Amino acid sequence: MRALVSRNRLAAAAAVSGGALLLLGAFLPWLTFYMGLHPLRGVIGLNGRILAAGGALCLGLGVVSWLRPRLAVRRAAVLLGYGLGGFVLWLMAQQFIVLRELRRTPMMFPRLGPGLFVALAGALAIVLLAQRSAVRGERPEVGVKGH
Repeated sequence: MRALVSRNRLAAAAAVSGGALLLLGAFLPWLTFYMGLHPLRGVIGLNGRILAAGGALCLGLGVVSWLRPRLAVRRAAVLLGYGLGGFVLWLMAQQFIVLRELRRTPMMFPRLGPGLFVALAGALAIVLLAQRSAVRGERPEVGVKGH
């Protein structure tokens, strides 16, 4: 019983921390120009706002799962983590294409920012840690045995 509760709490903590990292990654710079003087944060565009909303939703699912452990909530967090992870990987591929094109302009001095890497770490935290208890279908026991 104690191992089941600790696994449920681990999944909830993974969803909370992963959602917080996704949110943080959306607000951190994704690209910088002019040697870091002009940062481009993710939330200035639609993709960053979608990422921030997904991170907030994962964070909320983690809090709900912490307070009332339910298998459906853990599975929803894992599915959302997979979706956001794929979305972040697609954004990173697009970012590298843009960066390659911008490096042809010698006056811009573009550099990668940490935002998408932090968001990817959040999605991986959700998927790798929360998936373990969500896939097994373990449910917390209700009531006391023997009474």
